[in-house]
Amino acid sequence: MKRKQIIVLGLVLVIIAVGILQYNYGDAGESYNENTYGDLPITSALEGDDKEIPGAAVYVNGEADTSNIDDETEKQVQGTGYFAEARMERNKVRSRQKDELKAIIDGVDDAATPTSSLTVEEAQQQLIDIIRRSEIENTIETLIKQRGFEDALTYMSETGNVDVIVKAESLTAVEVANISDIVVRHANVEMENITVKNVN
Repeated sequence: MKRKQIIVLGLVLVIIAVGILQYNYGDAGESYNENTYGDLPITSALEGDDKEIPGAAVYVNGEADTSNIDDETEKQVQGTGYFAEARMERNKVRSRQKDELKAIIDGVDDAATPTSSLTVEEAQQQLIDIIRRSEIENTIETLIKQRGFEDALTYMSETGNVDVIVKAESLTAVEVANISDIVVRHANVEMENITVKNVN
């Protein structure tokens, strides 16, 4: 058991180190630049009109249709100034999940834990996945704020769907395309699995 714990700890430390490096240097030489690369294909397409484009990220403007965003995200979207609170709630849920998984890995038998039926290997994999998703969310939020937005919130689900909520009165087609580009590069997901929403 100790050897497995050392291996898991090593993997976790590597993931954290990669996340720190990506946070500090991830945007260098990778950020989309219109002057250098020209318009993204999706950007050019969106500028023409508002028709739906196959494979494009979903953009939900203000109070428009929110059917593409899950219920928990939609609840947090209600009202203004919710970014810090929603981020705290997201981190609290993740922290609780990590504690439950660590209890399984450490061999603590807790019948009340919903994930107690998991094997140690499954718990280790889920723990690594949670850490990875948290780092991706933080990286995406940081890069979006570097684009000049006041705040941003990212939710990456276990199934690879990514909801991005940006503090802005509205978003242009170019801004949506740039946000989607950041998500695609760092979360490694398909464009159709991305939902972008602006909130005042």
